[in-house]
Amino acid sequence: MALTSIIGIVFSTLLVLWGIASQGGVSRILSFIDIGSFILVIGCSIATIITNYTFKELTVAAKATKVIFAPKPTPPEQIIDDLVKLAVKARKEGFIALGEEANKTRFHLLNLGVGLIADGTDLEVTREVLETAAATEANQLALGEKLWREISIYAPMFGMMGTVIGLVIMLRSLSDPGSIGPAMALALLTTFYGIVIAGVLCLPIAGKIRNYIERVSLNTTLIIEGLMSIQAGDNSHVVHEKLKAYLLKRG
Repeated sequence: MALTSIIGIVFSTLLVLWGIASQGGVSRILSFIDIGSFILVIGCSIATIITNYTFKELTVAAKATKVIFAPKPTPPEQIIDDLVKLAVKARKEGFIALGEEANKTRFHLLNLGVGLIADGTDLEVTREVLETAAATEANQLALGEKLWREISIYAPMFGMMGTVIGLVIMLRSLSDPGSIGPAMALALLTTFYGIVIAGVLCLPIAGKIRNYIERVSLNTTLIIEGLMSIQAGDNSHVVHEKLKAYLLKRG
C-alpha cells in the first residue's frame, strides 16, 4: 500500500485543523462545521459528475482510483530480468514452452503476451493486441484522473455558489440581526469546503494517478518491446541490450 497517499492526505488535513485551532483553540473547529454547507458543495459536485459520466465510466474511474493505494510499480530492471529469462527459455525450449509461464507474473500484459506467443500468434497481431490492451488500461487510469480533476473544479465553484446564496440571504435579512450570522457562515464555509476538498483531496489524488500512469508507461513499453524481440527470435543478450536502451532514453 502507498503510505505516502495516506500520510499526505492525513497530514494536510491535520494542518488545516491546526490552522483553525491556532486561532482560538480546539473548540474553534466546531464553528467550521456546517452540515448544510458541506452537503451543498459535495452533493452538487457529485451530482454534476454523475451528469457528465455514464455509470460504467464512473465504475471504471472508481477502480482506477485504487492505484493511489497501490504499491510502488515493479522496477524496470526487474522486468528486464524477467524478459531475459523468458528469452532464454524460448531459445532453449521453443515458444510453446512459454505457455508454462502464462499467468505466473503479476503483469496482465506480460501474461497475455506470453500466451499469444506460445499459441503461435503472428508477430504483428501480437503487437496489435498488446498495444490495444495497454492503451485500454492507460485510458481507464486517465479517466480516473480526469474525474478527480473535474471535481477539483466543481467543488470550489459550488463553494462560490454557496457564498452567493449566503450573501443574498444576509442582505435580505439585514433587518433581522439574528439571521446575519448564520447567513455569513453559509457564505464563507461553502467556499472553505470547496477549496479544502479540491486542494486536500481531489488534486492530490489526480496527481497520484498521473504519476502512476507515467511510472508504469515505461514498464508497459519494456514488456511489449521485450516480447516482440523474443518472438522475433532474438537471443537473451540482444533482448537485454534492446530493453536497456529504453532505460537510457528515459534517463
